[in-house]
Amino acid sequence: MKKTKVTVFNFADPCQKFVFESDVIECVQTFKYLGILLETTSNLDNVVEHLTTANKCLLFALNRYCAELCIMDIKLCCDLFNTLVHSTTSYACEVWVDSKKIEAIEVVYRGFFKSLLGVQKTTSMSIVLAKFSKFPFEHFAWGQALLYYNRVGMVTKDRILGKAWEALFTMLVAGKRCWAGSVKKWLL
Repeated sequence: MKKTKVTVFNFADPCQKFVFESDVIECVQTFKYLGILLETTSNLDNVVEHLTTANKCLLFALNRYCAELCIMDIKLCCDLFNTLVHSTTSYACEVWVDSKKIEAIEVVYRGFFKSLLGVQKTTSMSIVLAKFSKFPFEHFAWGQALLYYNRVGMVTKDRILGKAWEALFTMLVAGKRCWAGSVKKWLL
């Protein structure tokens, strides 16, 4: 329980009292999850903005190192991209995938793959992605959200994550806006 914290999003009173098995859980205004700072006072668009900025820096560094080391192998460049950029971008993507700003990440991805192929900016992204056997990042992120949705839904109700899922499901049934609702809406 000492490690467990609660952060409430989009409520007028973000620090309500939360209790689990008679222990009060500390409520915090900000919480760092996998290197991403989540804040109670804002939506998750700030997370995507932070990741977009980080991606641009990582991509610049990747391109510089590939040029310095004369790395021309497209497969190796893609592997480096997946290791350095994609892995950073996908931190907690199952939580923030519903952000309106996810397009900014897609722009970084499009730029990388189009520059790797040496095609014009106007070239269809569908063709570029097909060349690399890739899907848009948003599809990957929603896939992660679906996997997480299923994992959390299987947690037993006697665990704190199970109780959190139960509360999410109650919100969903009541028609309140919640993460589970965003995932369900995306499925439909």
